Amino acid sequence: MDKQFFTNNLFTDYVDEHLANTRESDHSPLYTSLTVNPDTWFQWMTDHWSEADKFVYEHNPTKQGESNSQIKLANEIGYTSANTAKLDWGRSVPSHNEDFIHILGQQNFDRLGIDSARVLIRLLCYLPGSFLPLHWDNFESWQTRFQSDETPSRFSVLINPWSWGQYLQIHSHMISTWNPGDTYEIPYKALHCSGNGGIVPKITLAITGIKKET
Repeated sequence: MDKQFFTNNLFTDYVDEHLANTRESDHSPLYTSLTVNPDTWFQWMTDHWSEADKFVYEHNPTKQGESNSQIKLANEIGYTSANTAKLDWGRSVPSHNEDFIHILGQQNFDRLGIDSARVLIRLLCYLPGSFLPLHWDNFESWQTRFQSDETPSRFSVLINPWSWGQYLQIHSHMISTWNPGDTYEIPYKALHCSGNGGIVPKITLAITGIKKET
């Protein structure tokens, strides 16, 4: 064992190179607070539990080379199907996205400042012991769905009341002790990760869409 193991590897080099080529803020203030009722989302998941896709952090042919490079490096340092599995609604069943748009309501889209006609929403459930490794997004799913090369905006909406062991990190900003509906924007190419080292599921909406011109 080389002592370098504890501080450096191919992934840390990859991240350092990324940071050298971006100008991201290390501060991610609360963007807005949406009006959400956690019980409504919990009931929807209960009713549609069998329709969830189960995703793990592994090579995905629908993603760009850069995204799969991140996945490969994460797998090499210990992220596997055992610790990255999440339940995901809204990716493969089109009607889920329509349900989510209806549940959120236009008032919430107005708060976000995005067009509800060109939005992709995913409902994510991280069970205890599940983690999303450090990465940055390229928005392939949104661009494929709407046949566009535009760069949309991404928001993370925290649905469940915060519980011990749960966190969201955007760049160097650690987020916890949230209230349901607290919403953070994840800037394009910003490093972020999420995890549930706690004792109840962590429920998040990932909302991707185009901001309206003001």
